[in-house]
Amino acid sequence: MTVSTSAGPPRSSGPSSRLSSSSWRSSSPASSRVSSRTTRTRSSRARTHPDRGTSAIEFSIIAPIFLLLIFTIIQAGLYFYSLNTAQSASREGVSYLRLAGNNSDPGAFIRAAEQVTEGYATKIGRLNDVTAVGTIDTQTGRVTMRVIGSVVLPVGGTVEIQQSSEATLEQFRGDLRP
Repeated sequence: MTVSTSAGPPRSSGPSSRLSSSSWRSSSPASSRVSSRTTRTRSSRARTHPDRGTSAIEFSIIAPIFLLLIFTIIQAGLYFYSLNTAQSASREGVSYLRLAGNNSDPGAFIRAAEQVTEGYATKIGRLNDVTAVGTIDTQTGRVTMRVIGSVVLPVGGTVEIQQSSEATLEQFRGDLRP
């Protein structure tokens, strides 16, 4: 079966389609059947697709849930980054504070270690209101640095962060052998 390319509606070249060239323009019963069939097909298509627009509704339901999930992941990542930074800052402070072992004024070492720790947490971790508290226990030989700060989350609100580290005090002891 081949389709002709002449002007007018496409016709097949079979034996039952031998109409004159002007017959498709007239309002013969055959042409009215074709047009009514075309109209009926178009209207039945509109009725057979009752789910038109459902993708927009599905998107409006899924999009807020998806965005909430994304922002929750971002906030959790920033929170854990801040915890990690506070932990690193407290380790830096302990590392500095461990050197106070044989110093005659450990109080000065504590203040300097707290300043180093606060600067580290503020610059690297972008923590706000950072407070570092260092202690030296000469009885047990332990040093402790505690970092307290807050972080602002992108969706809103602030969260307080606390981390601490401790280590042994480094002390030089001379050779006690005779």
